[in-house]
Amino acid sequence: MSEPVVLHSKQHVYFDMMDPQHHLHNAEYLVLFERARFELWRALGEGAYPENPDLDWPYVVARNEINYRAPIEHIQPVDIFVTVSRLGNSSLTLSFKMYREDGELAADGITVIVRVDPQTRRPRPWSEKFRSLIAPYCADAKSE
Repeated sequence: MSEPVVLHSKQHVYFDMMDPQHHLHNAEYLVLFERARFELWRALGEGAYPENPDLDWPYVVARNEINYRAPIEHIQPVDIFVTVSRLGNSSLTLSFKMYREDGELAADGITVIVRVDPQTRRPRPWSEKFRSLIAPYCADAKSE
C-alpha cells in the first residue's frame, strides 16, 4: 500500500486562546484539532457535512488523547497534519501532529469518532462510499 495522504491544515493561535501562564491553554489544542478535522471533511467532497450525505453523518467523538510536547507561548500560526490511523466497522481514529511556527512538534494526539444511527444513537457501520472517500488518508493497510 502506498503512503497515506496527509491533510495539512494551517491554523492560528489567537490571544484569547492563551492561559494566564501565557501559553496555549490545554483545551485549545482540541479546538485546533477539531478545525483540522473539519478541513478533512471538506477535502473529502463538495460542501461540509451534514449537507454531504457521503460523509456518513452523524458521528460522535468517543475519545480524545493529546500528548503535549512543547509549549506554544505566543500568538502564532501552527501547522496540523492529519491522517487516519484506523478505520473500523463504525469507528475512525484520526491522528494529529501540531507544529509551532519554528517547526518544533508542539503536540500530537488522536480523536476516535463513531458513526451512529440518527434514531437509535447506536454505532452504525461506515458506508462503502465513505470508506472509498477516506481510503487515501488511511495509514494502516487493513481496515476492519
